[in-house]
Amino acid sequence: PPPRGGGGGASAARSRSALSVRMAGEGEGKKKTMERPLGDNIITQAIYTVEMARVKLMSEKPSEENNNWSGEPREWAEDSSVAQKVSELSQVGPFASFKQWIASSIAGDYDAASINGRIDSALAGSPVVMFSFTTCPFCLKSKQLLLEEIGMDPSKLKVIECDEDEEGNAIRAELGKRTGRTSMPSVWVQGAGYLGGCNDGPGLVPLNKEGKLVPMLEAAGAFPRQKIFGLF
Repeated sequence: PPPRGGGGGASAARSRSALSVRMAGEGEGKKKTMERPLGDNIITQAIYTVEMARVKLMSEKPSEENNNWSGEPREWAEDSSVAQKVSELSQVGPFASFKQWIASSIAGDYDAASINGRIDSALAGSPVVMFSFTTCPFCLKSKQLLLEEIGMDPSKLKVIECDEDEEGNAIRAELGKRTGRTSMPSVWVQGAGYLGGCNDGPGLVPLNKEGKLVPMLEAAGAFPRQKIFGLF
């Protein structure tokens, strides 16, 4: 399955940053461009192309029965699915390192300080932040859990769709460096920090089953203001 935490695949939007590294020219004070190794570019392009083809091939066809969902199979997001089990195995050891390499390679060169500043700004500006992919069934399930089942205030949830954001690949790469996981969704709650994805890391679903998620959301102010004696 695609490299998502609690689910997911490579971002559908390539970073617009050039795949080059600038370094100061010796003696002349001029800047020269040093391209990434050819092998690196070829491997990255191949992985990206194959992943995008896989996502397209596996995606559901929109219909009234699936609420016009056009992403990857929704059953993948079940905690007992094969996709989930494979995802869990890919979060540790050399598999996790390989996924980070893929994420960083696809992102290309970017301003890490700027990207991290954007991540920090998002985390500071909303009680709950979810970095997501629009085609990811794990992301869909996480949104449904928070908004429909638990009933948190939609205005308290900031969703950044990394496959639609021009900096999405770079954001995913930096999130991987922070958390050790490049998977999507990547869910954060103020006061509690990083909660992982849908089913693992520890994950929204397990936390909810254990009765821990709602208190975290309440402490972060993620629910509508309670009415006082029905007057407010």
